[in-house]
Amino acid sequence: MAEKDPRTELLEKVEEVGVVMLTTAEQDGTLASRPMALQEVEAEPGVLWFITRAAGDAAQDAEGRPVNVAVQDKGFWASVAGHGTIVRDDERKKQYWNSATEAFFGEGAQPDDPEIVLVRVQAESAEYWASGGASTVVEIIRAKVTGDQARPGDHDTVEF
Repeated sequence: MAEKDPRTELLEKVEEVGVVMLTTAEQDGTLASRPMALQEVEAEPGVLWFITRAAGDAAQDAEGRPVNVAVQDKGFWASVAGHGTIVRDDERKKQYWNSATEAFFGEGAQPDDPEIVLVRVQAESAEYWASGGASTVVEIIRAKVTGDQARPGDHDTVEF
């Protein structure tokens, strides 16, 4: 990852993945992770959007608490740390609404249903790892021959 703003490039890669793991903290501090479809990423100011049920764990546990979004896709891994808030915005929900969303919430579900809410994650920092298949193998072989530590790919931390 180079040339572009590292935050922008990281968030573009996250958005390409589509489904991520959203980790929240329950009231007692227990961590809970669940797969969530990423609806949108706003590179500025570093916001990730999800849609879920108001009474669900993702909404209940994300409100005002630290959250983490974990991403994995073909040689790319990222961990995005931030804070969650619940947003009730029917217009934004309509933008995200499609047949898959309707199927998830059930036949007849509508985006203006008050029991369907948005989870807004404001990214604060992120750490990522990226490696390519062949270059990773070459790096491991190089390290084995030289006795050095293998460095198979990019690794960095960015702040938002």
